[in-house]
Amino acid sequence: MSSLVLEQEVDLRSLLTKVEQRLHEVAVVHSRTVGQLASHVIKAGGKRLRPQLVIFSGWKEKNDWEPVLDVAVAAELLHTASLIHDDIIDHADTRRSLPTINVLQGNQTAVMTGDYLFARALTLLSKESTRDALSFMVESIQAMCEGIIEEIGALFNPTVTEEDYLSRINKKTASLVAACCGAGARVRGASQEEVASYTDFGRNLGICFQIIDDILDFTSDEETLGKPAGSDFSQGILTLPAIYLLEHPDWNKPIREILAKRSCTNDDLFFIKEAAKQTDSIHRSYRKAQEFQEKARECLRFIPISPVWPLLNRLTEMVMIRKR
Repeated sequence: MSSLVLEQEVDLRSLLTKVEQRLHEVAVVHSRTVGQLASHVIKAGGKRLRPQLVIFSGWKEKNDWEPVLDVAVAAELLHTASLIHDDIIDHADTRRSLPTINVLQGNQTAVMTGDYLFARALTLLSKESTRDALSFMVESIQAMCEGIIEEIGALFNPTVTEEDYLSRINKKTASLVAACCGAGARVRGASQEEVASYTDFGRNLGICFQIIDDILDFTSDEETLGKPAGSDFSQGILTLPAIYLLEHPDWNKPIREILAKRSCTNDDLFFIKEAAKQTDSIHRSYRKAQEFQEKARECLRFIPISPVWPLLNRLTEMVMIRKR
């Protein structure tokens, strides 16, 4: 999903360049050794969706951008730290087509690198100018931990429901997206009502984003994704397409048999993907993503019109059509 470029009122390209520079500066400021490992992940890039959302929600005319940029950098550091920890849990070998830190340096070093980035993010959020954003981000960290623990507890479990899944991704993914939107608005001094609308927008956008991500794990390939396709199911993580597939009477039994092995061969993955193609599992998942896309758009009705408003609306379209 490509970066958006704002109108003349806000030069997003310039602001994102500053975020990128600060990400590397903050990562290496105290520790060259850990900083180099952190930079390895940061240099892999990414969509930078979370910093963009902080900037969008923190936009106002004649803005002092320093606090907003600090929050934007902190948000991306938190996201990067969570990815490092995810890779350890998932035994992932690659991330964005690069070897993961756990492969390069082992799990212990990877854990400490992730913790280091969490600490650097919280340092930025502890400044007087950014303190109002701290509670948003701390609550999202707590929610992400809960979501990951729930995910681990449900591995290879064929009784996982759509409700379970939505609760998990709300915590694991959408909580941070919501926090980015709420924190940006709060730091610029928005009203409680506007902060709440931005937060709700981010939560619905984040759920939509994750559903599409999980669909792509079924429909895309490793070259496009930058990580092995089908990795969720092979790790026993049941996402929405798999949950819908288990509801199908013709496919429930063979898929349960695969899950009962608590391991997944390439042939098993091929079977699952073909099954998804032959049913409406993928289409149903897209429809569910569209529900949350519409909820996000509904939230925009309560956000004042500004130069960034059309871009927020555009984001709801981009999350649905992205390829990776």
